[in-house]
Amino acid sequence: MSEPKPPDGKLADAEHKAPEPVPAKPVSEGPAADGGPKVTGKILSILIICAAVVLVLSVWSIVERHPRTDDAVVRANVVAIVPRASGQIVKLCVEDNQAVKEGDILFEIDPDDYKLALEKANADLAALDEQIQVARAQDAELKFEVKAAEAAVESASAQLKQATDTLRRLEPLLPKGFATAEQVDQATTAKEMATSGLAADEQRLNQAKVALSALETLTAQRPGAVAAVHLAQLNLSYCEVRAPFPGRVISLNISAGAYASAGIPVFSLLDTRRWYVMANFREGELRYMSPGTNAEVYLLSAPDRKFEGKVQGIGWAVEPEDEVDIPHSLPYVQRELNWVHVAQRFPVRIEIENPDPDLFRMGASAVAIIKGGG
Repeated sequence: MSEPKPPDGKLADAEHKAPEPVPAKPVSEGPAADGGPKVTGKILSILIICAAVVLVLSVWSIVERHPRTDDAVVRANVVAIVPRASGQIVKLCVEDNQAVKEGDILFEIDPDDYKLALEKANADLAALDEQIQVARAQDAELKFEVKAAEAAVESASAQLKQATDTLRRLEPLLPKGFATAEQVDQATTAKEMATSGLAADEQRLNQAKVALSALETLTAQRPGAVAAVHLAQLNLSYCEVRAPFPGRVISLNISAGAYASAGIPVFSLLDTRRWYVMANFREGELRYMSPGTNAEVYLLSAPDRKFEGKVQGIGWAVEPEDEVDIPHSLPYVQRELNWVHVAQRFPVRIEIENPDPDLFRMGASAVAIIKGGG
């Protein structure tokens, strides 16, 4: 039995219609396809952690080998200005915090007393020179008197010897009747006169020698008189007190009219030629520094400026202190903080090589970094 045929139009459409595709079953992905992004993320995380650890170790190594501290204070040498002459201050040429140059007059002391002392020393020297001139003019005459006195002494000695010998010969002859008492008396008198004459001539000789030695004595006194003049001139020069080096006047609390005593400071002068930083480092960091080690210094008042420096010295003595309140200027910290043991700090002196006098001030806070080398 034959199957029924569709109409012609429908038959054509059916012949030209494409068969519908059969939906494919989803194929399950293998293990590699499912875990790929997770493994990649784990690898990246491990790499990041390793890089962070390396970075931290590098930074720690740098910090360990180049210790730094913000416990640092700027310092400079301060010299007390001490007058070497006493007197009233008649002129004060500076003000507090004023910058001065080497040789500038700081103040003047009343010079009247020292001028009089210089005049007296000059007068004494002039009088001594006059005496020396007179003694030098009499030198030839005095030498002649010495020679004449020496000759008189020789003659008196000979006369005394003769009178003594005559008396010695006559005395044994008197008991025997070969000499008279008158002759013995005359010999005795002659001996006494010769003795007196010798004594007088010796006295004249001594006086002549003393007069002759006066020139040498006066000449020997002249260096002392000249030194007295120089000392008076030096004391007069001390009335002008000058700056021994370029610096800045500090602690000025006097005015003209005050009395200055020799050896007592009047004010102080800050030496601006050399600046230092006293930096306190932990004792474990001292092995990375020694005299000559390079350092960098930053002032808190100018953190954008870098100053080069070199370690000049490390404190050898640190005094432990049990008090809680310790002044910041002292070179130590408290070793015991409750139950925690704190490492001792040692002061390290760093000399600044390129200080800016407009920025550096005594007591300014700073940060010091040890760079090594040197």
